[in-house]
Amino acid sequence: MDDQKDDSQYSDEADITISLGPAAPGLQAAYLVISFIVVLAANSLLILLVCRKDYLRQPRYYLRCHLAVNDMLFTLVQIPRYTHGILQSTSQLHSFSCTDNRIVSTTAVLSTYGVYLLMAIDMYYFICYPLQYETKVTTTRLAMGIGLVDTFSFICGAVPLILVRQADQNISCLMKTRSSQPAFVFRTIGIVAQVISVLIIIGLYYIVLKEAKRQQERDEHRPVKFYKTKGFKTMAPHAIALTTTIITSAFLAISLAQGNAENEEPSMAVAIVEKAAILVNLTVSSMLNPVIYSLRLPEFRRALREMCGRSPTAAVGPAVPSQCRVRVVGVRAVDLASSDVGSSDPSGNNSNDVNKDLPRICT
Repeated sequence: MDDQKDDSQYSDEADITISLGPAAPGLQAAYLVISFIVVLAANSLLILLVCRKDYLRQPRYYLRCHLAVNDMLFTLVQIPRYTHGILQSTSQLHSFSCTDNRIVSTTAVLSTYGVYLLMAIDMYYFICYPLQYETKVTTTRLAMGIGLVDTFSFICGAVPLILVRQADQNISCLMKTRSSQPAFVFRTIGIVAQVISVLIIIGLYYIVLKEAKRQQERDEHRPVKFYKTKGFKTMAPHAIALTTTIITSAFLAISLAQGNAENEEPSMAVAIVEKAAILVNLTVSSMLNPVIYSLRLPEFRRALREMCGRSPTAAVGPAVPSQCRVRVVGVRAVDLASSDVGSSDPSGNNSNDVNKDLPRICT
């Protein structure tokens, strides 16, 4: 009896701590609603800009649009359901059964990692082979790559859950997948592909940073530390967003597996960390992707200014060289005329005398 009282008292204290802390249901729901609006608005704006502006209709920006579609799909199927679960005090990232929401979200996550890989390949060719970029990265090849990624994501993400969704309803979706050999094989292939894609992305990022450092040292004629290069400053947000997604996804996968293997309630600390990891996994990547990969780029900032009716930044640079070229051509004509006359000029005035009075505008 005393042990039961202690357990119930500990459970009550844990519930009070969680409800009074930053993981309170009201704060969680408010955060998720705001994140839901931000994700849909930012990704919709990204797609709209690419559709309206001709100079954004390039393969690298089509990849951004596909990433935006994946983020919107994941957000639409997960955040409303999880928010409803929080308000009903039954919040779980994945439901007990293999629902349509879980099928769509799993497929979207697999496709997102595939798009990350395609974007890393695109950046590799853009930095390391700039002269061959237009021929290596084309719209046709991009369409083929996206088609392969989406097909693989459907086969290894949706098909395993579809195969076991009609099984015994008293068994969790994860246990159903493990008990069915075809579903388990497909799901394992998908997980292995995710891990391999992450390793390839890290390797490509390292090669790109190394090449960017070499190019900057060549242009500035001095050694540059790795963390001070422009490439590192540009790609650091990419690495942060990807690392956050990987860590939270791995933690949730481990906690979900343990929860299905052990029929016991998690401790207070684990519950709080799990809730925080779920919130980060649901929102951070989907909110940061359109900003980090797209909207902060100069081309998208220009498109935003044009869409808001603001005139683009005036480019006054090319005007000065054109004037200088006209002045130089005129001076050369005077030099040529003076040299022709100089042969019959007794005073010996030639083009060198004219050059003394040249206005030194173009240096």
